[in-house]
Amino acid sequence: MPPLQPPAPTARACAVIGCKRPHRSQGYCAAHYQKRRLMAATGRLHAAWVEDAAPHTLPDVILPRGRRPKADATPPAPKPPVSATPRMWVRKKGATGADGASGPGAPTPAGKPEANPLASERERAKATAQRWA
Repeated sequence: MPPLQPPAPTARACAVIGCKRPHRSQGYCAAHYQKRRLMAATGRLHAAWVEDAAPHTLPDVILPRGRRPKADATPPAPKPPVSATPRMWVRKKGATGADGASGPGAPTPAGKPEANPLASERERAKATAQRWA
């Protein structure tokens, strides 16, 4: 008959209430131990988070996310209103520019319609055919 082995020791639970992970170091699981180290390094260690705490005896501490707002920070200035017309120039082929310059490639404001002396499609088609001829 082989010798009987002693039963395996049960894993001790983490000290934080509700945590189901096994204890890793100083009574805490790996995640809560890292959290304890972070709190100790930044001077925010909760008084209840002691070394070798008993399983399921400590409340979890929720740390704030992001940076702490500066005390001397002024509120941000309001943004200037956005105009309805864009502040850029668009080149339109054959258009007369706003400054009176005519010819291909003259800049035209993007918000203004292109001045076209020919009203109908038929007249525009005739003018194009005459330019190509």
